Amino acid sequence: MAYVIAEPCVDVKDTACVAVCPVDCIYEFDGENMLYIQPEECIDCDACRPECPVEAIFPLAEVPAQWQSYIAINAEAFERHSVEAAAGDDESDDAAAPAAPGGGGASSAEIEAVKNVLVDVQGKAVAPDAALELLMPLLEKCGVTITDG
Repeated sequence: MAYVIAEPCVDVKDTACVAVCPVDCIYEFDGENMLYIQPEECIDCDACRPECPVEAIFPLAEVPAQWQSYIAINAEAFERHSVEAAAGDDESDDAAAPAAPGGGGASSAEIEAVKNVLVDVQGKAVAPDAALELLMPLLEKCGVTITDG
C-alpha cells in the first residue's frame, strides 16, 4: 500500500485529494465515514498529500503510531467493497472499464490526468523521469502500449 488515509479524514471526507489524483485511486464508499486509497492503483505520485486540508494522507512508512490501525482499515475497505460499487456516475464507470485495444477506451478523467502530467513537464514542475513513472500506468489504462526500440 503506497499511501494511507488516517483518522483526520473521519467524518470530513474532503475530496480535494480525489480531484488531483492522476489515476483516480481514492474512493468514497456509501455508508463509510472516510475516503480510502486503493493500494493496487496508487502510483506513489504524492499529488494527493499536499491537497488534504486535514493532513490525513501518509506514505505507508510514515503513518503516525497513533493511526497505525488505519493501515488495516484502508485495506479492509477494499475487501468489503468492490471498486464497481464505488463507481456512481458514467465517468467512473468508464474509468473502471477495461480500455479498448489500440486506445479509445480512456475516460475523460484519464485523458485529463495525462494532459496534466505533460503540462507539469513543460512547466518543469515534474522531472521527465518522474513524469514517465506517472504516465506509464495512465497510458496503459488508456490502451496505449509502449515497447522498447
